[in-house]
Amino acid sequence: MSTVASYVPPRPGVRLSGDTGTGPHPETGRPGPDGTGNRPDGRPDAVADADPVADLSRRVLRPLARRDQRRSGELYIRGLLAATGRKTIRNIASHTGVPADAQRLHHFVSDSTWCWCPVRDALARHMGRLAPPRAWVVHTATMPRTGRGGVGVDYFADRGTGRSANAQRAVGLWAASERGGYPVDWHLQLTSRWLDDAHLRAQAGIPADTVAVDGVGAGLEMVLDTAPAAGAPRPPVLLDARQASAGRVAALLGAGGFPYLLRISASQLLSPLTADGRGTGRAVTARRLAGGLAPRRFSRVRTPAPGTGHREVARVPCQTADTPPGPRRRQLLLAQRDPFSPLDTAFWLTDLTALPTGALVRLAATPAQLAQDVTVTGRRVGLYDFEGRTFAGWHRHITLASAAHAAALLLRSRGRSGLPPTDVTR
Repeated sequence: MSTVASYVPPRPGVRLSGDTGTGPHPETGRPGPDGTGNRPDGRPDAVADADPVADLSRRVLRPLARRDQRRSGELYIRGLLAATGRKTIRNIASHTGVPADAQRLHHFVSDSTWCWCPVRDALARHMGRLAPPRAWVVHTATMPRTGRGGVGVDYFADRGTGRSANAQRAVGLWAASERGGYPVDWHLQLTSRWLDDAHLRAQAGIPADTVAVDGVGAGLEMVLDTAPAAGAPRPPVLLDARQASAGRVAALLGAGGFPYLLRISASQLLSPLTADGRGTGRAVTARRLAGGLAPRRFSRVRTPAPGTGHREVARVPCQTADTPPGPRRRQLLLAQRDPFSPLDTAFWLTDLTALPTGALVRLAATPAQLAQDVTVTGRRVGLYDFEGRTFAGWHRHITLASAAHAAALLLRSRGRSGLPPTDVTR
């Protein structure tokens, strides 16, 4: 089980990394004569080795214009790593030992003017260097709430049971790396309750240009806008397109230079291809296309997803029937069925036609393998704890909680059981 390191508060009379005595480099925010934070011999700054939280805070909070904002940001990140239980502002600030910090951090998240988008880009860049994504996963999180006042709270249908629950719902862009999973961008889903009520909208400070976007649309927007910040090469995108036009989703990702593995519905229309790659001119559902295959077309593969065991897997060259006009790329239907219950079949669409079947099956299991980081680590750093009433406050909190999540991942991968004391002055 992953653990989040315990917190060692800054020693009295010392400065946090965002507030060095001589001041950071005016452009990079890093110390050092060359502005890179490297030693004269070019090796990385020793602070990154001694305190990865300080290093992450400096790099990720660099877009914040003011020194006091960067200092508050690091206090907030360290507080999220330190606090136990629900991550209220008072709880987050309790480890600083300064009573006024609760009000200060409340203002920093709820009332300040800093923009979260550049911070998220900086997080993607920093983690793209330390924990390069091997896949991007679009994940939807539903956070149950008791009251109705928190921004975005409404009744949402549970996708498993179909029952409605009072909750917030957010779509996150998660990187799956060799070190584990971490989020870099978020979209808060707003219903007509919030978008059509002028009073609620003004009360929450929802920007005038904010419109309703479904989970697939939000995921695509985040992939195309934020994922490139992590650098090249671009890894495949895993996205649930069962409620969308898979052809349109695939075309948008392909145009953005992202390979993809999309979960599609059994009723998705596909055009099978001949052996030489030509279309047959007919469109059939994914279930019918896979169901018409001879038994020899299926191979038995062990899946790494928890609790799934072996699956019978087939691959069929195809193209989506709903692809928009324009260049067409060869695609592949991947069908995974339970050998004891053939109707229990999952369908995937990909343009990774050169990958062997086993590699595609392992890639398809990535969302399930991220579950511990999404749930356990996510809850421990307060990803889902914000119940404030403002749109900007929600985005600022979840941005800083994403940075804390990344810090917890770095500490875990180094086998650390606690944060080192900061050795720079407060």
